[in-house]
Amino acid sequence: MARGAMEPLIVGRVVGEVVEMLNPSVRMTVTYNSNKQVSNGHDLMPALVASRPRVDIGGDDLRTPYTLIMTDPDYPSPSDPYLKEHLHW
Repeated sequence: MARGAMEPLIVGRVVGEVVEMLNPSVRMTVTYNSNKQVSNGHDLMPALVASRPRVDIGGDDLRTPYTLIMTDPDYPSPSDPYLKEHLHW
């Protein structure tokens, strides 16, 4: 992931407050309702994310385990993050 793709995570203080600077080693895509792909820094409406997403993780070795955590570092809103780092799943 290039620094430009990381920019929303840096601006949103995900990198620095939630996780340290990272260097992703595999490509991952998260898609809701078969057509809405998740992108860094883009809001998704609650109705769209009510069902579980499809998660595709790349890599050469299918035996490699991963842990995926969805967190919201400024829940419920950036202006009032009183439930900071809300764990969704």
